[in-house]
Order: sequence, then structure tokens, then C-alpha cells
Amino acid sequence: MRAAIVFHNIEALDFSKLESLFGDCLRDITFDDMSVLDIILLGQFESSVYLDNVLGRIYSSAREIFLSRKLFVTAINVLFDYSSTQSLDFDWLYVPDEELLKRYQHKNAGLFEQPRIQGSNVFGGSYVEDTDRYKVSALGGTFDHIHDGHKILLTVAAFLTSERLIVGVTDEELLVKKKYREYLESFDKRAKNVQQFLHLLKPNLDTQIVPIKDVCGPTGTVPEIECLVVSRETVAGGEFVNKTRLAKGLSKLDISVVNVLGGNEQDGWKEKLSSTELRKMLMQIKNSARN
Repeated sequence: MRAAIVFHNIEALDFSKLESLFGDCLRDITFDDMSVLDIILLGQFESSVYLDNVLGRIYSSAREIFLSRKLFVTAINVLFDYSSTQSLDFDWLYVPDEELLKRYQHKNAGLFEQPRIQGSNVFGGSYVEDTDRYKVSALGGTFDHIHDGHKILLTVAAFLTSERLIVGVTDEELLVKKKYREYLESFDKRAKNVQQFLHLLKPNLDTQIVPIKDVCGPTGTVPEIECLVVSRETVAGGEFVNKTRLAKGLSKLDISVVNVLGGNEQDGWKEKLSSTELRKMLMQIKNSARN
């Protein structure tokens, strides 16, 4: 089962009504752990900070619907005009304008009224335009049981990058102390999931997946990297990378912080399922099956 919901005029979208909208659209659709929900945002984004805010609200609202159905690993993807959506065939497609039905392959379709607010910039503040600012960017992580938080980080990194995105995936030898280690996915599985998501998200971007075998990973040795994308909780790691690069005579990296990761209610988004929690649930499911 693959379903999609399309939004346009994001700047006027009333995010406070998203969860209710998702619930209405998806009420009669049967999902399982192998199902996928794609949320397609039409129009141009110019700021990574604004995008970060939008992604947090959308992923959070959609995830609530699946959590209410006890679906913890059903995939959600937030995609864009430039994503590989034309090749997808949706079992269900929901759009706010009938004309949009012509854009996508689908078996069943429905219309909805997109909730709107008056004015613009629902999150307030001013934003710096930084789309495709860097030719080469990098980020790193374990990416075990890839989840919404990972996808927000990867999406912001892809947004900032025009040519090549280097993704460091933690090698298995550095994960021996992880909780519920026996339920960790293999390096190949984690790397494949990252590659598949990025190809779906931004197919024209050159993505390079490399194993992280030390603290810095590729950021400590690759001179072309211009920007390191980190979560708020790993800012200190970015500072360490820059100290290492300067000691080696390499240029200092810009550090782009994805504030929504880590889950803070002030951001309007709280990470509901971490990789550790997902592994714990897998363990509990396996143990209950034995009893």
C-alpha cells in the first residue's frame, strides 16, 4: 500500500489542522508496517531553517496518525517538486486541486480542502535564503532503522547541497556499546536505506555513502567539503571536526544545525521514536512471541 497527500501554497498552510486532515484522508485506508505514506509539497523553499520547521510539523502530525494505529515503522516521506514522484504509482492519492491528479499515477483518488491561515510565514521571524548554497556537504550518523528524525536531517542536508552530499554511516565496529545491539541493522542495510531515501528525495544529487570508522569520518580528510550538517545535540562534534581540519591544514567548515532533531517541544516537534526505542520494541515483540 502506497498513499500520497499533496499540498500546495505551503506558506498559507494552517499546520495546526494537519493531524485532523491526515486522519480524515487516511481513515478508510488500511496500512501495515510495509506501507508508505508520501507527503508531497509543491512550490519552492528558499530557507533551510524554514524547511526544518515545516518538516518537523508535517512528520509529527502524520506520525501521530500511525502511532494511534500502533504502526511504529510505517514509512513516511516528505517529498518535493524535484523528487522522484512521477515514477511512483499510488494506491491512494489525495490532492487539494483536481488538476493535480494529472501529475501522478494513481488507482484511487480523493479531494480535500487545504486548511489556510491569513497572512504568511506561520513560524514568524526572518529567514536567510540558502538553497543549494554548498557544492559539497557532509553529515553523519548511525541511521539505524531509518526514521523521521533521520529523514529531516537528510532532507535539510540535500536542500543545502547543489552537487555532492557525503553521508557517513557509522561502521559496525563503533556500535558495540549500543543498547539492544543484537537488533541493529547491518551497515549495508543502513547505507542502502539512506541511499534509497536520498535518491527518491533529490535524484539529481550525487550522494556518496561512506563508513565512519573514527570520530570525524570523511569530514576529517576530504578537502572539498564546505558544510557539515548536524543535529542540535551533536553541535560539539562539529566543533571537534573543525579543530581537526584546521590542525591538518584543511579549511574550516560551515556548521548547519538542524534544530528540530532531538525533540524539543519548543520546536513544535518531538521525536517520538528513536532508533534505540525501535530496537527495544523489536526485542519486546520477539520476547512476547516466545512466551
